[in-house]
Formats: sequence, C-alpha cells, structure tokens
Amino acid sequence: MANTIQLKRRVSGVAGAPAALKSGELAHNEVDNTVYVGKGDDGSGNATSIVPVAGSGGFIALVGTQTVGGAKTFSLVPKSGQDASSGTDLVRKSQVDSLLSAKAPLASPTLTGSPTAPTAVAGTNSTQIATTAFVNDAIAGFGAGDMAKSTYDTDNDGKVDAAEIADAVPWSGITGKPTSFTPSSHSHSIAQITGLQATLDAKAPLASPALTGSPTAPTATAGTNTTQIATTAFVAAAIGALIDAAPGAMDTLNELAAALGDDPSFATTVTNALAGKLSAASNLSDLPNKTTARSNLGLGSMATQNANAVAITGGAINGITLDGGTF
Repeated sequence: MANTIQLKRRVSGVAGAPAALKSGELAHNEVDNTVYVGKGDDGSGNATSIVPVAGSGGFIALVGTQTVGGAKTFSLVPKSGQDASSGTDLVRKSQVDSLLSAKAPLASPTLTGSPTAPTAVAGTNSTQIATTAFVNDAIAGFGAGDMAKSTYDTDNDGKVDAAEIADAVPWSGITGKPTSFTPSSHSHSIAQITGLQATLDAKAPLASPALTGSPTAPTATAGTNTTQIATTAFVAAAIGALIDAAPGAMDTLNELAAALGDDPSFATTVTNALAGKLSAASNLSDLPNKTTARSNLGLGSMATQNANAVAITGGAINGITLDGGTF
C-alpha cells in the first residue's frame, strides 16, 4: 500500500492564502487554484509572509483563455502613456474619463449652451421635448379666446355672473327634502313602551343574579386566575393539566407513591446511589486508578503521550497518510 502525503488545503469557501503557515510549509486553495508557501522565519518556525508560488489562480497564463478578476495595476500604462488607437490596445482610465466628460447622462442631464431638439408636430401632447418654435406656434393657434371679463363678470366681483345664482337657493328650489323632521330628544315612561317592562323582568340583574336552568358562559383561557366565571370545561381542563396526561397507573397520589417504592426518602436514596458513579462532566478524570483502567482497556504507553509529541521507537509504519489538514 502506497504512502500518501497531503498538503494543507481548502476545498471550498474563501479564496486566498491561509492566515498562517510554518516556514517552508505548503498549502493549496482549490477555491482560487493557487499553491502558497510560508516564507521567512520569525524565530519560532512560523513564516513571516505567505506568497503564491504556483497555480493558474495566482498567475496570468501567457497563452490560452483565462478569467482575470479584481483590479489590476500596470507598472507602465498601455502604449507607454498614449491613448488606445486600435482594437487590440488597452484603454487607459484617463482616456475613458476624458471621453465621458464631454457626454451628458441619460438621467436628468444638465445641458449648457443652446441645446436643440426636433420640433414636435403641432398638437402633440406627450413627453417629447417642446422647442421654442413649438411653444410659439401653440400660442399663436390658441387665439385671444372669448372669456372677456367685461362680458362674464359685469359687476366685477370676481365671479362669473351665471355662478352667482348658486350663492342663494330658495327653500322651494331644494328637491328630495323630507316632509317632516324627527325631534332631537324623547321623554317616555317605561309603561308607554309596549312590552318593555316584561322584557326587563325576564333579564338577570348585574348584581348577584339568581340564574336558573343551565346558564352558560365563555370558557376562560387555561391558566386564567381572575374573577372571571369558570365553566365546567375550564375546571376539566385545569384538572387535566394537573394530571398532565399521566398514564392511568400514575394519575393518583397513591399510584405515584407506589412508583417511588413508598420510600419517603426517595431523593436521598437516589443521591446515595449516584454518588458511587463517575461524573460525565469529569471526562474520566475522577477514575480512582487511571493506570489500572488503561491496562483494562488494553492501552499502551502511547495513550499517555501528547498529540504534538508522540515518540515511536522501533517497529515499522506502512500504508500511512500524512495529512496537512485544512485552513
């Protein structure tokens, strides 16, 4: 069986170098397809910098198709500072900015000088720009009109004469009005209203009513503890909640006592029984004899060595995998 050595690696997630490497340690990030190496030594074996050394994710290929992401800075501007002049030249940002500065935006442009536009056809009523020629033609076609003030407001009170008629309307000119009007208040005794006394006698008073038959009321929400009337359904629900769906063999106090072995000191009995057990939170640190326990489990001396300082003397190691882990 062949041995396997794996670099520290990342198969998904964030692109880029690991946060830390040992000096000379390699790491491969499959997200950006780049191999990184730890460079330098801070005196403790840790690299002082991490640099890309291989992979299409870290370098631009001289041939073939490749996607280049992020902002790129050139030590020399394209064409040694000259503007692009052919289809294969790179365009400098300053050249693009210069070309765009002379253009107006589509949204809310601020035009200067004397901008012009095609004159719309007379009578156009849309969002098309109106030129001065369109406005002048529209005014000329409108004419002086026939609403002369001297004709329609002869008394010069700011109202069209015909509208003044509506300022005052005679009562006889109002249509749809009622023939009579209900008085605003009434004064009648109970005896004057047919059947009112008998209806009141059949009602229960608010104070200490003596109800008969099978009176009902809204069932209060479970847990209500107020002066609201409790229905039989509320009582049944409260008792059911007290039993809390206990099985038939444990829904009485006698049955519960029997389940506890009729032991009045049940809590003490259980506590004493648990005192002789190992604590889960101690993670076996409370073993009375750890050496004997390891021997019973068949563990040798390697079981007591630290993971970062395992010493192996003699023997052979075959078919192993050395794994640098992930980052």
